[in-house]
Amino acid sequence: MSPDSHGPTAAWEDLNAAPAPRWIAHRGGRWMGPENTLEAYRMAVELGIDAIEIDVYRLPDGGLVVMHDSTANRTSNLSGPTSNLTTPSVLRGRIDAGTWFCNTWPTDLRIPLFTEVLAEISGQTPLVVHCNNTGSGAAAVEAVQRHERTGAVLIMAWNEAELAPARAAGIPTILLDEDGTLPAGQTYAGLLAAGTQYIGLNPAKTPPAAIEAAATAGLRVIVYTVNRRSDYAALPLASVWAVISDDPWYVRAAGPMRTRDAWAAQTWLHGMLGIVSGKEDRGYFQPVGWYGLDTSGSLHADNGGYLGVLQGYLGPLPESFTLDFDCVLETADSSGASLQLALTVGDGEYDDDVDSTGGCRQPGYNILLRCSGVIDVYRTSYGTAPAVKVGSVATPALIPGATTHLKVQMTPAAICVSRAGVTPNAVTVTDSTYRGGMYPHLGVRDVRARWGNLIVT
Repeated sequence: MSPDSHGPTAAWEDLNAAPAPRWIAHRGGRWMGPENTLEAYRMAVELGIDAIEIDVYRLPDGGLVVMHDSTANRTSNLSGPTSNLTTPSVLRGRIDAGTWFCNTWPTDLRIPLFTEVLAEISGQTPLVVHCNNTGSGAAAVEAVQRHERTGAVLIMAWNEAELAPARAAGIPTILLDEDGTLPAGQTYAGLLAAGTQYIGLNPAKTPPAAIEAAATAGLRVIVYTVNRRSDYAALPLASVWAVISDDPWYVRAAGPMRTRDAWAAQTWLHGMLGIVSGKEDRGYFQPVGWYGLDTSGSLHADNGGYLGVLQGYLGPLPESFTLDFDCVLETADSSGASLQLALTVGDGEYDDDVDSTGGCRQPGYNILLRCSGVIDVYRTSYGTAPAVKVGSVATPALIPGATTHLKVQMTPAAICVSRAGVTPNAVTVTDSTYRGGMYPHLGVRDVRARWGNLIVT
């Protein structure tokens, strides 16, 4: 019997012949499905990903649970340290996906054991197995050998101790290193001599020269976690063996630009990214076809009451386009609170700060529909430079619960924003500073609101 003859096995070594960069779905593609669940892994397989990164955590009873954090709070309805779990409790435990991932997902998704993932997924797609606590490396190798999957996995860890069992078993290993600065006494040549062929580097903290140096030394560089097309474009791709991403199908632009929303599906589409003050919040769905954001009351007070979510699947937008949508104000903290549409050059993280000197994080335009009915148009720029108001019109105040239709028309020389069914209803701004390659973000400041029927023509 060959080492990997127990059922079908996706061979890791086959990836060496694949074109660079290879694409690896982080925790199964955790911005597309609830991370580290069989449902997310099945989705990644269905979408044809090159490999899947998973996390394993060794429990006190010796079992290996598929979970990233040292506590169960974030990704399940359980609470307390992950080390408090037992294998029997994991087998009957449930992930409350409706609370933490998306309000329309099922609430009975089970936390998988590593052996379950090996049995099902490693026969279809190679796995990068991230060993997250002491002893998880040896336990993972034992499980891989027992299931005869040694050719289907790459073992990953932050330290040499957790990689040693995989090296002894002839399983390829990857050492994670935050910024390309190896610990004292450690060298790229030393890693290769010890049997580690791969290194994982964070390009947000690792200079391109360090990525290039690691590749030049003979290591296969896997970069993590790349979630924006603009960040991917900045990589020294000739030195990158593979890319780990929460949404690799979006980052690599695997599909064409869409021309309308997909909110009727009631789940996240590629490129819907929302991060404020380091926290993820991508909003919620309402039947049928409505998508909402909420910063009313004290929600996101630590970010000044602002939340914006990239609608990356709608970009990059051409030089001229029309974007229109329905929106409903549900509740507002003040008449100056607003629903927003930001159009930015590139898909980087965006924060409004339009009324202060804090500045905006991306260049482009931000259109505010205030609860008072005032429509303000701002031109934004990088860094701390304040946004500049370039146009404004006072339309009738928004009525909570009533549907408002807004249209934005971009031409090479001007931007026209109009509101249907009211007088006055439009503002035209003559400005050609930014055009082409833009991405839309929906945002709110101090309101709860929802959108529907978003179309680009």
